[in-house]
Amino acid sequence: MNNLVVLRDRQAVTDTLKVAESLDKKHKHVLETARNLAAENSATKKMFVESTYVNRGKEYPMIYMNRDGFTLLAMGFTGKKALDFKLKYIQAFNEMEKRIRQPKSERLEIM
Repeated sequence: MNNLVVLRDRQAVTDTLKVAESLDKKHKHVLETARNLAAENSATKKMFVESTYVNRGKEYPMIYMNRDGFTLLAMGFTGKKALDFKLKYIQAFNEMEKRIRQPKSERLEIM
């Protein structure tokens, strides 16, 4: 998952191709899930941006997504790689919460 995030228009994003590869899913399923999420709730539309990529001279659809869109998308997937991502996400959240609860003077020493 190290190559999952790219910089596009000065924003950290990923795309459905990278998500499919990282979570061991078929791209068409990731694409369909992202489109469904964007269609289900207007609040999610800003998280997903339709685009294309070229493979062997032919253009195919893909979707860029920000961190929130990726998290929303990935939380719906199952499988070993998806579970690994979810566990890492929980671990990072718990660590962040632990740091926030520390007195400010201790937090500065950690950073």
